[in-house]
Amino acid sequence: MTAIDSTKAQPFASSLSQWTRTGPTKLQPSIPGNGSSPAGDQVTLSAQAKGLMAGGLEANPAKGSPREFAITGTPPASSDPTDDYFAKMQKYFEDLNNFTKKTLGLGDRVGVGLTGDIINIMKKAAAKAGIVEPEMPASIKAMKEEREARSASEPEKEPGPGMKGTSLITLYMPEDQGGGQVELWLDNKALDKLTDLSAQNVKSSLVDLMKGDGKAAAANAAIDNGIFGKAFAENAAWHPEFRTPKARMAYFDPRAEPGESPLFMIQSKNQAGYVSQHAGDLAANLINLLKAAKD
Repeated sequence: MTAIDSTKAQPFASSLSQWTRTGPTKLQPSIPGNGSSPAGDQVTLSAQAKGLMAGGLEANPAKGSPREFAITGTPPASSDPTDDYFAKMQKYFEDLNNFTKKTLGLGDRVGVGLTGDIINIMKKAAAKAGIVEPEMPASIKAMKEEREARSASEPEKEPGPGMKGTSLITLYMPEDQGGGQVELWLDNKALDKLTDLSAQNVKSSLVDLMKGDGKAAAANAAIDNGIFGKAFAENAAWHPEFRTPKARMAYFDPRAEPGESPLFMIQSKNQAGYVSQHAGDLAANLINLLKAAKD
């Protein structure tokens, strides 16, 4: 994938960033039509705000495809009276960028895409650390409501059960580190259970599902037949690599019966070495993120 070239431009761009919806084909930035994620998370930017904050970047996701949120964009010059709001949003996304990188333990040049419930979890954890999204001015709210009213007659196709039931954190690797991506898949129904677990216990309990033994084969079959497999199927036209990873580390409920799907997993088709080296720390950081966002 070349949607986010980490050697040229960072998600959460240093000058300004925003949540944007993209189709799964190329993960190219585009402006959300209604600001809603697959799980119902709201990213409420008006048409004017979206245009200013996206710097004119536009792309059309594949029809009916799941929506993904990445972080990108640079604003053009503006003399709009709401400049103060956009300046605050710029600072908010810069701080959110730094918080996300630090929380997940990522290098500065690794890009990030978020899909599903994990979006609001990340924003909630950031808010508890003092990184709070600025309140939208009444004038922008009015434009947003007007635009939503005009587009109400053309509702977008809802994502399938797989994307509604999962959250995905995608790491986009710099080209000089091999490029490609690493995926952290979470079962949304397991988020509360994961929050109550020990980060170190989860880190030490990851199971390598590429060993090829009977237990691994049963686990991979459970993945294909469960909520993750549904998400893979819904993305099959754009991301066939989801089903063919070269590395896959997973965490299972210790009380789970043999053949049950994991609570979350970390996988990659072209970054097996990265997964092998960093899966434990990614898992621990993920659990700590969930704990940080807990009410």
